[in-house]
Amino acid sequence: MERQIPKNVRQIGNVSDSPKIYVEDYVDTFFAQLSDKYRDDPQKPLGAFLIGDFQTYEGEDYVYIYGAIQMQELRVSGMEYLIDDETWKNAYEDCKQYFEDGEMLGWFVAQPGVELDAKSNIVKLHKKSFPKQNTVFVMKDSAEKEESYFVHKLNDLMEIGGRYTYYEKNPCMQNYMIAARRKNGVSPS
Repeated sequence: MERQIPKNVRQIGNVSDSPKIYVEDYVDTFFAQLSDKYRDDPQKPLGAFLIGDFQTYEGEDYVYIYGAIQMQELRVSGMEYLIDDETWKNAYEDCKQYFEDGEMLGWFVAQPGVELDAKSNIVKLHKKSFPKQNTVFVMKDSAEKEESYFVHKLNDLMEIGGRYTYYEKNPCMQNYMIAARRKNGVSPS
């Protein structure tokens, strides 16, 4: 299904790169809530899977992120993030339940004091988990509230200069956020 480019948007940074990334406002809100909850525990990174779709319009690539699913567990071993099979299984079940047409197209990590750089171990995990072109990795320093977006292209994770936040009705993400709040105690901010 081809979607229209959203008209109600806010640009963040310099959006000159390809693909153009559009993140729905409820997803941004969800990231902020998760980051706030774990801001004070540097040993515990928090992860989420990004849900959305890829589009091409007049030769330009677009990535629409309209959902996010919290990872059951994102572990760290040394300097490497680890996503186990059980976490993947739960994420696929949640994706099917809340975002039936959505595709997992990347991941999000929040950790206080983390360097906003896609190191080789992150690139390796991303390429293994999300081998398609234009998949997205988002890294957030939950203490400083700064974030960086990376896109899988040219066989690497390339940082992009900007993105768009778009605003539209999103009952799927709203329903997921309500269910997640009940399950893990995250309160709305």
